[in-house]
Amino acid sequence: KFGAGYRRDQINALQGIASNGFFVFSTFPYSDGFASFLSGNPVVFLQGGGNFAREIRDRAVDAYAQDTYKLTQRLTLNYGLRYELPFPATENHNEVNLFVPGAQSKVMPTAPKGLLYPGDPGVPAGLIPTQFTGFAPRVGSAWDPRGNAKTVISSSYGIFYEPYYTGEGGPLQDPVSSPPFLKTQQISFPINTFANPFYTPNPFSQAFPEPMTLLVVQRNLHLPYAQDWNLNVQRSLGQDWLLQVGYVGTTGVRLPRFIEGDPTIFIPGMVDGQPISNENNVNQRRLYSGCTFAQPNHCVYSSVGEIASIANSSYNALEASLRKRFSHGLSFLGSYTYSHAIDDVSSFNITGSASQPVAGENDLAQNPFDLGAERGRSMFDARHRFVLSYEWNLPFWNHPTNWYQQAFGNWQLNGIVTAMTGTPFTVFDSNDVSLQGTAPEITGFSANRPNLIGNPNNGPRTPQEWMNLNAFQQLQPDPLGRFQVFGDEGRNVVAGPPYADWDFSAFKNVPVTEGKEFQFRGELFNFLNHTNFRLPVSDISSPNFGQIQQDVSPRVIQVALKFLY
Repeated sequence: KFGAGYRRDQINALQGIASNGFFVFSTFPYSDGFASFLSGNPVVFLQGGGNFAREIRDRAVDAYAQDTYKLTQRLTLNYGLRYELPFPATENHNEVNLFVPGAQSKVMPTAPKGLLYPGDPGVPAGLIPTQFTGFAPRVGSAWDPRGNAKTVISSSYGIFYEPYYTGEGGPLQDPVSSPPFLKTQQISFPINTFANPFYTPNPFSQAFPEPMTLLVVQRNLHLPYAQDWNLNVQRSLGQDWLLQVGYVGTTGVRLPRFIEGDPTIFIPGMVDGQPISNENNVNQRRLYSGCTFAQPNHCVYSSVGEIASIANSSYNALEASLRKRFSHGLSFLGSYTYSHAIDDVSSFNITGSASQPVAGENDLAQNPFDLGAERGRSMFDARHRFVLSYEWNLPFWNHPTNWYQQAFGNWQLNGIVTAMTGTPFTVFDSNDVSLQGTAPEITGFSANRPNLIGNPNNGPRTPQEWMNLNAFQQLQPDPLGRFQVFGDEGRNVVAGPPYADWDFSAFKNVPVTEGKEFQFRGELFNFLNHTNFRLPVSDISSPNFGQIQQDVSPRVIQVALKFLY
């Protein structure tokens, strides 16, 4: 068996970073973010402007071949090879750019150093090289050790490429920030005025307004891929039962993640009794901003959100399931998973520029020069998970002869029961204790973390105080400016609330004539109205730190009457 495919995508859209503009309020200059809002003191203002029209073009070619070979009566092999050739996305008018510090564009010589465009030496139309090495072999086997079709041992291995170079959003990430066509300005505290944060009448009239915030792809971005493998034992029990136990493993390689492409440098020392490095000179301390303490007024670049293919992940799981095929009016599937997932980052712009995490972690690393410290539990790492689904046709009055049998007979009950341990999250500090500034194009909240001085999971586990608050030590910038402050708390070390849910439904079909019937459906989501808590407030600077303020939806009842024909 073999085949091939060709795909061409055409995306014509208006897009840009923060085209309406937004403010970010934090615990600076006041200790409460809402107080900063009431006083009109944002830590940053971000807005994009220019030509929002983009014409993205994307192509991909793939081919595969596979075969099945029966080595013996009991052993069968399945093997194949797939080839993926995705071409980097292009923009019809080449209105995209790379960020290469110190490089001067020849296509656009008026551009500041650092911006390169398609046509510059080494810069193709798609900005990154086309990768021709997307070979993905797969092999699997099935062995019947006794030859009676009662027990089967199967295994498989395969490589699977992700054809979108830049992860979620794919080719739409870079074109939303490509000066001079579409530019984004980041104004740090203090802003000009609340009504007009900019210090110039029309900041977007300039081809390259200062300072610029960029969203770019790394010029050597690689094609991400995953290696999957598994080993399963299946045992048939009687005619209707199937027991399966297996091991499943996955590793992700060269996965995309955001990094700060223009990080700040901490400069130790004191001047006039104050630390040299502070929250007011972040841009002057950036590696490639174009401004310094000696020339502080012309900062070309602010934060640069760069998509780099440097993240990795691993997943290992023991999976067990018991299945009953439909017979005697009943079928069900019960499955249990004991797993562990580890990665460098689990999300890709999932929170956007929101000021609080929505899934428990930050896209941005705490220390841009120590990305290895970000490796930890995945934010979806639920160690234990049990799911039971069932369908039961009630075994009485299926052929009714009177009114009460018509009413109470011929019902079908269905349900899904889910129970799992909590997923982890990271405690962070919205105070910029490391004095790195903000990166609103990547995230709206700080990546700073506190010190861990105890067991955070040895807590009351109540909505008022979920974890052990005394396990965390909040940090402050060194008052003598001797060193930069980073917390030693790892990523995703706190376990969140568990989850349990039972979704229940009851169906009844009432025949009218041959081929026509009414169906009554009653569905109850979260049937027992069990409270499932969301993650607690994870900002150590918040007065609500450790409190759970939200839950998943309560019981929802849905009733419907359908006419089927």
